[in-house]
Amino acid sequence: MRSYIPIARATYMIGIVYRFGFLFTIVGNLVYLGVAYYLWKSIYRYSDTIRGLTFNETFIYVALGSAIFILLKTYADWYIHYEIREGMIANYLTKPMDFQLYNLFANLGSLLMNLTAISLPTALVMIFVFKVKIVFGIGLFLFPLSLLLAFLISFSIDYFIGLIGFYSESVWGFSTTKEIIVMVFSGALIPLQFFPDAIQQVLHWLPFQAIYHTPLMMITRPNQGLDVFAPMLLVQLFWAIVMFILARLFYNQAVKVLRIAGG
Repeated sequence: MRSYIPIARATYMIGIVYRFGFLFTIVGNLVYLGVAYYLWKSIYRYSDTIRGLTFNETFIYVALGSAIFILLKTYADWYIHYEIREGMIANYLTKPMDFQLYNLFANLGSLLMNLTAISLPTALVMIFVFKVKIVFGIGLFLFPLSLLLAFLISFSIDYFIGLIGFYSESVWGFSTTKEIIVMVFSGALIPLQFFPDAIQQVLHWLPFQAIYHTPLMMITRPNQGLDVFAPMLLVQLFWAIVMFILARLFYNQAVKVLRIAGG
C-alpha cells in the first residue's frame, strides 16, 4: 500500500501545475454560490422552514454540495476508457501493480488538490462573505470519515463504468446515464428532504445518497445524536465495501476480453 502513495503525491502536484484550470473552477463555483444564495433566499422569503430545513441549513447543504461534487468527481471512467482505447492500458497491466489501487490513489491525489484549492476556499467564503452560521456537534468530527467513505463509493462506481470500456468502444452513454442517476438520487442537486417521503425511504438505502447526502447532513445538522449518524455511516461503509469488491470482481472478468491493436 505504501508504494502507491507517490502516485497520489504526483497527481496532487500535477493538479497544482495546471493552476489556470482550477482557477476557473474556483471562479465558477463562487458565481454558483452567489446564484444559489439569492435563489434560496427568495424561496424562503415567506417561510422560515421548508420540509424541516431552515434557509441556513439549506444553503449550507446546496453550497457545500457543489464543492463536494467537484471534490468527489473522479473521472476514473473517462481516464480508464481513454487508456483502453489508446492501448495505454498495456503499460499498467505489464507492471507489478494493482490496477484498481493505482487508479484509487491517483484519484486520491486529485481529491486532496480539490480539497485545498476549491472546497476550503468555498467554506471560507460561505462563513465570511455570506455569514453562514456553522453549528458545532458530533457530525463535524464524523464528517471527514463520511467524506472518505463517500469518495470510495464514488470512485468504485466511476471505476466500474470505466471497465465497461473493455467490452464497449465507448462509455459515453453509460457515463452520462450514471451522472444523471447520481445527481438526481444522491441529493447533490437538492436535499433529499424535498423528495416525497416514500421515495426518501428507498433512496436512503441506495449507494447514491451515501455519496453526497450523508456527508452533507453531517455538516448541515451536526448537532444530531450518534444514534442518527451511526446508521448513516454503516450504510456508507456497507456500500463502500460492496462497490469496491464488485468493481474488483468485474475487472477480473473484463480484463479477459481485452484486445489491444487487434492482438
